[in-house]
Amino acid sequence: MELTDVKIYPFEPGGLEPALKAYAEVTLDDALIIRGIKIFVRKNGGMFIGFPAQPGRDGEWRDLVIPKTEAVKKSIRDAVIAAYKREMGMES
Repeated sequence: MELTDVKIYPFEPGGLEPALKAYAEVTLDDALIIRGIKIFVRKNGGMFIGFPAQPGRDGEWRDLVIPKTEAVKKSIRDAVIAAYKREMGMES
């Protein structure tokens, strides 16, 4: 599996999730698009992503996209964070 494209959709933060800075969509093997990945920035500058989720009937949130291995999860995370840093001019 290869990440063939990453798009970042930044916006002005605010509201209930001030740490949420952007959404991302990734394309895998030019065949599958995953939308709704959230990019969060912590107060200390750390960054993490959240995969798409929705509430169940019981009110508990359920992930809609679940990487099967840590390697896949890390690959997607690293690509999304790198694309966000490029988009925001944060490259070091």
